[in-house]
Order: sequence, then C-alpha cells, then structure tokens
Amino acid sequence: MRTRNKLYKTLCHIAVLMSAGMCSSTAFAQVSLYDAEKRGSLYFSVGNNTPNHRPSTIEVVSGTPGNVSNYKWEKVDGDNSTTKTTGLNYNIRIGYFFDYFQNWAIELCYDPVKYHIATGQMVKMTGMLDNRDIDTSFAFTPDNGYFYNIAGSNFLNVNVLRRFQIYQIKSHNVRIDALAKVGIGPCMPYTYNSIMGKTAERPQFQMGGWNAGAEGALRLTLMRHVFAEASYKYSYASYKDLVVFNGVAQQKLVTAQMVFSVGYWFSTTKRNPLFVKPDNKKPPFSIKPINPPDPEEDQKKIMKGQPMLPAPKKAVAPTPAPAPVPDSVPAPDSTPVPTPDAPPAPDGTPTPEPGK
Repeated sequence: MRTRNKLYKTLCHIAVLMSAGMCSSTAFAQVSLYDAEKRGSLYFSVGNNTPNHRPSTIEVVSGTPGNVSNYKWEKVDGDNSTTKTTGLNYNIRIGYFFDYFQNWAIELCYDPVKYHIATGQMVKMTGMLDNRDIDTSFAFTPDNGYFYNIAGSNFLNVNVLRRFQIYQIKSHNVRIDALAKVGIGPCMPYTYNSIMGKTAERPQFQMGGWNAGAEGALRLTLMRHVFAEASYKYSYASYKDLVVFNGVAQQKLVTAQMVFSVGYWFSTTKRNPLFVKPDNKKPPFSIKPINPPDPEEDQKKIMKGQPMLPAPKKAVAPTPAPAPVPDSVPAPDSTPVPTPDAPPAPDGTPTPEPGK
C-alpha cells in the first residue's frame, strides 16, 4: 500500500512538471522579440610594407649518404634587399563584416614579406660539414659563394578582426576606426640561395611552414566607402623544407612590418547605417518597427518552432468623469403665473374673465 502511494505521488509530480514545461514553452512561443535585420559589408585593399626582421638561426641539412652536412648559421641579421622579386609584391586584404553592429569581421590577408641575409656580416657556423665537426665564423658575401634570399615570405593568414569606432561626423562622410586583428595561416616562400658557390632556386611557391600574426591598425574612411589604412603587424613564421643545394633548410623568423594600404568598403545588405546618409527627422534604422501580427504567419512560426509577434496594445480612450450631483434638488415653483388684464372694449363692455 505504501509503495502504491509513493508511486502515485511520483506520477503526480511528473505530471505537474510536464504541465509546467508545456505552459512555459507555450508562453515562450507567444512572447517574441523582433527579428534583427541582417547586415553585412565587404572591403578589399592593396598596399605595401616595410619589414624589420629580428636575428634568427637557420639550420641546413644537405649532402648524400655517407657525406652528410648538418649545421647552423646562428643569429644572422636579415633585411629586405632581395636580389629576386616575385610577381605579387603587394599586401592584399579582403574582409567581410558579418554582425549587426558591423564590428566583427573575417579577413583573408596576404603579405609578401621579403627576407635576405645582410651581406658582409660575420656569421657563426656550428655543426657538421661533410662528416666533420665545425665551429667557425666567415664573411657572408657573394664573393665567398654565399647569399640567401626568401623572395617573398608570402604569409597567408585568416584573421579575426574587431572594429572600434573612434570618431564619426554626423553625415558619416568621415570616420576613424581602430582595428585589432589576429590570425594564422601557411607560408608560401620563394627561395633563391647559394652555399659555398652551389646555387639552388625554387621559382615556384611552396607550402613551407606556417605563421601567426597580430596586427593593430587605424582606418580613415571618407565618403563612407573609400579608406586609407596604416597598420603595424608582428608575425612569427616557422619555415621548413626550404630548398638549398642538395638539401633543405629550416628557419624560425620573427618579423615586424608597417603596412600602408588603400581600399574600398561597401555594404552587401540594405539599411546599413555605416553606408547610408543619416536622416535626423526619421527614427534610427537600428529600431525595426513591429508590424501588426498576422494569425496565419504566427501559426506557421509556431509550427516551425519560431516565436511570433505580440499583439499590439490597443489605446483605450479615457472615460469622462460624471457630472457632480448636488445633495438636494429644489422643487419646482407651483405658483401660477398671473395673467395680465385685457384692455377694455371700445364700447365700454367689460372683457369676460378667462374660463367664463
């Protein structure tokens, strides 16, 4: 008997919880928030860069079985004075702002950073050369048979971008934004080098490692579409399998670069406040009017599990206040109104009284 009562109470609790859940879901379906209109904008830019490389170590593995070389050039200085150039020497950026307030974007970034071991410096070389241990220094010059170029480090990054608006005039024709970017992607270097007079060149782009970078920029937008951008980017690149004579090289390279570019920015959706001339006489676009609910549309949304629009509240006219009623109303005066005497007849006959 006790077991049956416990089971009955448990079933009652389950039924109550299920009823409450159904009521809450129905109430949620009836309470709706207006659907925020979608906004998007696309931009592209072309520019140039000025790189600055930190000293880095290059490891070379070359030779044949039985005659192997594995050595390092330690902390060599680099610049961007390459003796070879590639066909694509411009910084290119293509991005899309996807959120409602146009503050977040995805950007595809290409940076053709050039690297060249500075000519004339003394380079320390340690490791094994032709199966012999070596620890020496030498002058890194073409006259000694040494030069080393990455003619376009070619960083390809996918960035996440955040925009911070600093200043904007009322007509939206002038706007200043600060941009923060972070991304990662592959390296596609073009190599050309000579080691001990033995030249090797890889004229094709190759997938030669990966890189990651962080970038800060200031963007000046004019007439809501044309912009100029100045940015500072800090990158870390890990190269591998760079082509050298009868072998490969590896390098860890840290680069800072200033990038100056110009571009065009346009909206891909309607009613984007960044690209529409504001009208102060109208409500702001960010407030989307709520239309009266359509029963058929609401029924379709309920079937699809979407919230429906709430019914607008009807304006109720105020009820007029009743006229004040006096405490006592005086009775009407029943005194008969006197009738004026009729004038006498011309012949002297008296005029009869009324009612006679």
